[in-house]
Amino acid sequence: MLWGVIVSCLFASLFLFGSTYLIWYKKDLTFIAGFDEKKFKGDKVRLARAYGIFCLASGILTVLLPFALAIIGSYAGAIFGIWLTVGVVMLAFYSQSLNKGS
Repeated sequence: MLWGVIVSCLFASLFLFGSTYLIWYKKDLTFIAGFDEKKFKGDKVRLARAYGIFCLASGILTVLLPFALAIIGSYAGAIFGIWLTVGVVMLAFYSQSLNKGS
């Protein structure tokens, strides 16, 4: 197993864990791309929780990715890509529903 892959995945997951801390716990929504405080009229606590949970889950999966690639193979990379794609789409629709809800 290449140590470079493990180290790069650890750095990426640390970035995601830091984003989780800032968005979910500190409620700093400026880290969300495209977020505008003036235009968003929904529940900001629920939005921060949703983005925080997504960043946390993505960080955990990023830590596990090199080991899954070694054990399962390229299928693990495909599953990881599908997870991120579906998660981002669902998160976009969820944040829009939160904005329309209020």
